Amino acid sequence: MNNVKVENQLYFKAGLAFDSYKQALKAFESYLASPGLGATPEYYKARNYLRDADKFYEESFAEAKKLLGPLPPYASSEFEKWRTDFLSQNKILVESQEFAALKEELFQNGQLVRWIESPDLERLLAKDYEAQKTGKRKMANIKVRIMLDRLQELAALASGLKKRAQEKLQGGA
Repeated sequence: MNNVKVENQLYFKAGLAFDSYKQALKAFESYLASPGLGATPEYYKARNYLRDADKFYEESFAEAKKLLGPLPPYASSEFEKWRTDFLSQNKILVESQEFAALKEELFQNGQLVRWIESPDLERLLAKDYEAQKTGKRKMANIKVRIMLDRLQELAALASGLKKRAQEKLQGGA
């Protein structure tokens, strides 16, 4: 871990997932809105975007587990220090604990605001805030949880549109 530049793979992969899901949604909607079979290439393009988005989501989730999950028993104290420093330098964790302060901190975060619209961000914060306070969950991890929850919502939307698009493709019109 000596002087090694490490990229923030969590935000990188999540950004790719958000972009791919949004492109898939737009392409599926375009295909479903067009009459006839003339837009069939749009369907295949959307399907490829969705496949890529799902892959990037899985990679984001794995990276989040690595960064925020429990340390393996064999991890050195040096690794634990590196991980803590990395999380704070890349602003992956939130510092606030109260709802109003958390809301302010999340809305000032450039990454989340770029990926998640304000009403969705507010809704996800309200939904996840109480759940994050219970059990063994750390409030500091709520930003990542909100990000992953929104990706899951986009995945569900895209899957629903994919199903409708498949029905249109198989129906022939």
